[in-house]
Amino acid sequence: MQPRDSHPWSRDPAPGIAVLVAGIALAGLVALTAGVLFFPAFQDLDARISDTLRGVDSSVLEALALSLSLLGSRWVMAALTVAGVLGLLVRGNRSSAALLAGTMVIGTAAGSVLKEVVERARPGLEVARIPVPETYSFPSGHALAAFLFFGIVAFLFFVLADSVRVKLWAWLVCSLLAFGVALSRVYLGVHYLGDIIASWMLGSVFLMVAVGGHVLWVTRKRVE
Repeated sequence: MQPRDSHPWSRDPAPGIAVLVAGIALAGLVALTAGVLFFPAFQDLDARISDTLRGVDSSVLEALALSLSLLGSRWVMAALTVAGVLGLLVRGNRSSAALLAGTMVIGTAAGSVLKEVVERARPGLEVARIPVPETYSFPSGHALAAFLFFGIVAFLFFVLADSVRVKLWAWLVCSLLAFGVALSRVYLGVHYLGDIIASWMLGSVFLMVAVGGHVLWVTRKRVE
């Protein structure tokens, strides 16, 4: 019989739960991708819902959406990731730094590949409040990057912060920012809602696998 300490999965269910959630998210992503590619009725429904979301005419909402969209841009997300990695390394937390860097690099790269596979055109120029990017629409790169970054940040606050209040505030702020960045892209007319949901599903796959693997690795290191 192996010693009890050699079975970290039996003591910490987080990796197993993460894999389960990742599997559900992957199945949802496959179904959504099929809907976008092969079912015109789904495409029409997605377009109508997206039109409704961006149909609210408000200068305040537009200014907020522009700010949130800028936050989720490639260069801002890259700068925040580098800053976060360097901050973790300074604290001597190399495993968390690797978690943040690896998740952002691999996850966003997967999103770029999926864009080229699906090749979904963006909404028309007549509904866009900002210049329409030349890249494809599905999934949203802004939404994916924000989901991954703020998801990892929320997780790190949960495991590293001592105060429960700090943990809760971190989760709340990170959630609001991630969802705000994503929905800003629909409001500004450069994405459909389906693109956003696909980003969340793809992000969930990478986030859950990364977090689950991180927890498993840290647990095993402690046992050793």
